[in-house]
Amino acid sequence: MRKYTVLTALALTFSLIISTQLVTTQVRANGIRADVNIDPDSLLLKEGGNGNWITAYIGLPEGYDVENINVSTVTLNVMGKNVTVSKSDIQENKLMVKFDRVTVVSQIREQLPMMIHLTPHVKEEVTLEVTGKLTDDTTTFQGSDTIRVFFTQL
Repeated sequence: MRKYTVLTALALTFSLIISTQLVTTQVRANGIRADVNIDPDSLLLKEGGNGNWITAYIGLPEGYDVENINVSTVTLNVMGKNVTVSKSDIQENKLMVKFDRVTVVSQIREQLPMMIHLTPHVKEEVTLEVTGKLTDDTTTFQGSDTIRVFFTQL
């Protein structure tokens, strides 16, 4: 009887260790969930559109500081293609990063070529994701925002 008690205790301990490792691995793989707000909320997909930048404001959850974001690792994922940061600044406990508008528009147009032939001023929604690492080079973060894109006859 004692033998079975010891084996049961070992099995439970082993299961607990494996479960803890799986949960820890999943948290590390997913990283920190960042609050991301992308401006402008609407984007006209034509060359020479208004403005030079697509701006993302990044906030981190309690316990993390935006001053610890390694800006050189921050990218904007535009439908599977990454765009790197052109400018950055910290404003009101948020990291403001700017991405080249021409590059972002070009990436969206490249990924949605069939939409260009729709009637003028058709609206579509596109989700843009911002990812990066903290200065410890192991902690990652990601967040996303959805914007509207407008097509015109090109």
